Amino acid sequence: MGLEVLVAHIDSGEWGPKFKISEVKLMEEFGVARPTIRKAMERLRGAGKAYTVPNLGSFVKADTAPE
Repeated sequence: MGLEVLVAHIDSGEWGPKFKISEVKLMEEFGVARPTIRKAMERLRGAGKAYTVPNLGSFVKADTAPE
């Protein structure tokens, strides 16, 4: 699973600001294990595209604009 796929969802506007990114749905969609999803989420946060709220989940950053 490439980071590019997740960034494309965000940059296209399909996942808008504050969209909750479900690890379970991503695991099902891509057929990968949770550690893989968590690494991808870490990279999304590092790229400034998402943020995580403990006990609530990960979300698309509101100030993320399509490139």
